Amino acid sequence: MLRWGEEFRETAPYAGGKTARFYVAESPGGTVELPVSAALGRPEHHEYRWVCREEAGRLLPPRLQPIFIWASSVVEGP
Repeated sequence: MLRWGEEFRETAPYAGGKTARFYVAESPGGTVELPVSAALGRPEHHEYRWVCREEAGRLLPPRLQPIFIWASSVVEGP
């Protein structure tokens, strides 16, 4: 079960009509793995980094800004 429930947001369609679904979750540890995708034959993502909320907002592309605003509001509360 996710700490903030199972509510999610999806991006607008991009790259051939794909959408990405986002949930808000909390990780108990700091280890991140970027496994090889069977469909791609390589990792789907090539990088990650831990940043503060303000820097995350600056780094995200415009199509992810609505997701970021929603996730921030979920974590920070009303």
